[in-house]
Amino acid sequence: MIPHSLVGRSSYRAYATFGLLVVSILFFLWEMGLTSSAGQPIEKLVPHYAFVTCEVGRVSPFELLVDGVRGVFMHLSFGALLLNMVYLWLFAPRVEQFLTPRRFLQFFFLGAVGGYVASWIALRGQCAAVVGPNAAIAAVMGGFLFLYPAQPVDTYVALLSRKITLPAFVFLLLYFASQFFMSEGGPLSGVTLPIWDEIGGFLTGFIGMFVITLFRPAPSVDPVGED
Repeated sequence: MIPHSLVGRSSYRAYATFGLLVVSILFFLWEMGLTSSAGQPIEKLVPHYAFVTCEVGRVSPFELLVDGVRGVFMHLSFGALLLNMVYLWLFAPRVEQFLTPRRFLQFFFLGAVGGYVASWIALRGQCAAVVGPNAAIAAVMGGFLFLYPAQPVDTYVALLSRKITLPAFVFLLLYFASQFFMSEGGPLSGVTLPIWDEIGGFLTGFIGMFVITLFRPAPSVDPVGED
């Protein structure tokens, strides 16, 4: 299930979102050089460069911060990079438009922290590297859901081989359900890290946007999702 456009998409120029896309691509090029020079796959290297759950309390807060920020922009494959960039490009501009670029970046990284915290709590001292912007993008999706629950999303469903249009709240519920049942972190896999990473980010974004709208009214959106 892949979203490819929003009905009534805003013409707002999302410079912060575009900057995140560019930085992610540059980091992927850096990863290509890193794996080439080390002669090892990226899975073997990420524990040295990304946030590792069991290092909380064992290394300095500064090192955790550096690893956490760096890990947000790392990916394990080109496919993961491409899919994450599609979700970010579709859902982030509206959130950025509401928050302003500076606050949007703060919101994005706060979502990543929410994913790290959820993973650390869920794994209870086990060692696992949390890599990628999944939690941060989930936070953006949570914020989008709070602001624009009825926004129509044009979606290609591979199982049906056709395009359908779904309200944002339906699409996002189906997306997280598919992540739970079909990804490597599914209910029978024994791997809970991907699930808690994204759940932590999503809840951070949804609750964070609720708190923000207590002080700043949410934008009004018409039934077809146009500005």
